[in-house]
Amino acid sequence: MRGTGIQLRRARDAGEFTDRMRRLKERSGLTYRELEQRAQDRGEALPRSTLSDVLQGKSLPRPELLIAFLHVCGVEDEREIEAWLETRIRIQDASGSRRRLRSKPLAAAVVAVLLPAAGVWILLSDDGEEGARTPAAPAVQGWVEIRPARTPHLCLTEGRDRSGAYASAIAAQRPCEEAKLPHTYLKPVHDGPDSPHYVEWHHPTHGTGCLTIRRGTPARGMLEPWDACSPSNKDQHFHVEPAGTESHYRLRAEATSQCIGITDNDTRPEAEAVEKPCTEGPDQQFLIENVA
Repeated sequence: MRGTGIQLRRARDAGEFTDRMRRLKERSGLTYRELEQRAQDRGEALPRSTLSDVLQGKSLPRPELLIAFLHVCGVEDEREIEAWLETRIRIQDASGSRRRLRSKPLAAAVVAVLLPAAGVWILLSDDGEEGARTPAAPAVQGWVEIRPARTPHLCLTEGRDRSGAYASAIAAQRPCEEAKLPHTYLKPVHDGPDSPHYVEWHHPTHGTGCLTIRRGTPARGMLEPWDACSPSNKDQHFHVEPAGTESHYRLRAEATSQCIGITDNDTRPEAEAVEKPCTEGPDQQFLIENVA
């Protein structure tokens, strides 16, 4: 990696990643207390107890903690920060893949035992009516890319209200090649298969924002990144529902049961995402796919 000389690409797991973080801390010459204070001076949070736990263990830091840590250690170049975040994502995804692979033999054994006991009706059903079950929606969470289904060359990312009435960042559709940041993370609000999700934006400079439906004017109904996700703020909770085609989903707001679509069914770049009554229209369908 340019600037620090630390070879991030060679980091293969959480332990090696945190080892590189320890080297960066040692290079800074700062104590945990000094790091925490410098982060506070910048308006960022870097609790020394949390950082100590990360650097002594083998777990990956949260993205917002990693960003604050890099800043106080003197890493300001956005490309370098993005390289750290991308390496973190790579290691996290690789760890998840290994866990899934290790679980397959057990899952296969369970199926082998349960199917005979159930009379394998699920495989041998003649008409599929009595007792038939609709397959569960595929789990989609973690690091994702969200693209309007009608315009898959566009991504749902940071934009601005085209009317100029609201100057802050909102969610809009823009060409994917221009939408490198922020990274999008789907996170369950609580445990359970019916949990809604937060749509988090992770940015190396601005930190983590939680997409929230605006209720006031201007930009009413648009999605704005707020600094904190809250289990009590239902304007941040979205049910990710299958929309009939593989990888096609609707985002339904828990607060109103309305859906997220594109303003005026617009297919042009920069069109804003907005809450509207649910329909079967293609403007409310999104391709949501996990990314490495």
